[in-house]
Amino acid sequence: MLEQKGQLFFDTEETGLTVKRIEKMIREDEISPLYPIAIDHFLNLTPLITTCAPKDLQWLKMEYTVPYFMDLAFRCRSNVYGVIFTRLDEKGKMEYFNNLGFQIDKCRKYNIIPTLLPFTPDNTISSISGDKWCLIDAESYWNEGRIIPVKPDEDTPVGVYASMGEWEQLNNAVMAYVEDLCNKAKVKECLYQSFPGTDPSICWIDKDGVFNWMIIRTIIEDSDKDKPNFPEEVVEKLKKVKGKGHLCTAILSNPRTKGVLPRGEGVDIRMEIEDI
Repeated sequence: MLEQKGQLFFDTEETGLTVKRIEKMIREDEISPLYPIAIDHFLNLTPLITTCAPKDLQWLKMEYTVPYFMDLAFRCRSNVYGVIFTRLDEKGKMEYFNNLGFQIDKCRKYNIIPTLLPFTPDNTISSISGDKWCLIDAESYWNEGRIIPVKPDEDTPVGVYASMGEWEQLNNAVMAYVEDLCNKAKVKECLYQSFPGTDPSICWIDKDGVFNWMIIRTIIEDSDKDKPNFPEEVVEKLKKVKGKGHLCTAILSNPRTKGVLPRGEGVDIRMEIEDI
């Protein structure tokens, strides 16, 4: 069933999203202040990580966007880790900003390892994991209440191949276009999200003050999959919104491989855009 929240459209069966879930995510005053604290924490770990080369660590999601199923995401070698913010109450009990079971399920669907980053009531990062990363295995805590530290630099095997998941492919395309909008077109007002099955991916105000929206679908070049279709019902609804619409097919490829996108290697993106 197609639902709408603001300018967002989503199929409830495909995404698992509901209007209530999205409303719970829109808590910018509560959640967004945690981002710089978390990012500083991880960046300060760099001198302490001696088992990974700089190329082994890559940030994929560093900003607050809605909707979402993880707050931050980074790659360590062939694994991608999703970081989910939580808070410890005065008694040390874990509180969740969103439905943790839903977040774990979505991470697993896109081959992302779900982890928890707990904050204290005064917005400092808790070290209850006993490790420098301060990350906790989300599934073990959710299912059994066990605190098991996650150590990406030690847990991720060396030399193991893994291909990019659907979220990574979409996120690559979205961020590439957002970068063009901000750096080349000098767009200052831009909203974006990379939750698969949620449209549009990007909304912005252009230099003429006109509202624009874009739906993005991805395909891997030389793969055996058909070219993606755009959701007709969503397109028809968005056409009624004043402004300009754009349908983008992002064709992803790797210069060294054919039909696959290995994690940790570069991605070339060619965009075919149809203006509505």
